[in-house]
Amino acid sequence: MNIENMDGYIPLAQNGFWQIRHPPTKSLDTTATLFNQINGETIIEVGTGMHGEMSGNSMLVWTQKTSAKRIIAIDLDQKRLDEVKEATSQYSNVELVLANGIEYLNKFSKTIDLLYLDFWAPDAEGAFPGTGRAEAYREAFIAAKDKMKTHAMILIDDTDHIHPWKHTYIVPLARENGYSVLHTGRQTLLKR
Repeated sequence: MNIENMDGYIPLAQNGFWQIRHPPTKSLDTTATLFNQINGETIIEVGTGMHGEMSGNSMLVWTQKTSAKRIIAIDLDQKRLDEVKEATSQYSNVELVLANGIEYLNKFSKTIDLLYLDFWAPDAEGAFPGTGRAEAYREAFIAAKDKMKTHAMILIDDTDHIHPWKHTYIVPLARENGYSVLHTGRQTLLKR
């Protein structure tokens, strides 16, 4: 069956994943511009890597298009961190951390201007598919919320998917905590 991408809807394959997607370039560029407008200093990216143009290569956007003083890339996979290290070696403001992102956020003692969430979390055995990610993203926000600056932003990748997914629990909770949704689709951007 030939299905076109109409009105922003994305056709799904039988496995529930996307058939057609657009890169998040516009969302990442918009976020970088807003980050500079709020005089942001610190970006934390939980779930990192250099995955190609269709994934946006966010670390290149943060290093090349923001005035961030500190960009922290966190991942559980050393291979992902090595990719980022190679691609950003000329930028002294990039820090690479091999850790569980939620645990890192719980221990982080500074303030955050932009929290970018793009990590994978498994579903518990027997859980509805996607629930693990939805719960983990909510946990990441809870771990970071008291460290977020007054005009902080949260960017969530892959929010163009059926619920439950990465954005299902975090967006309502962030809205309860004073954040507004600026855009949604391939990515969702919230700002306080």
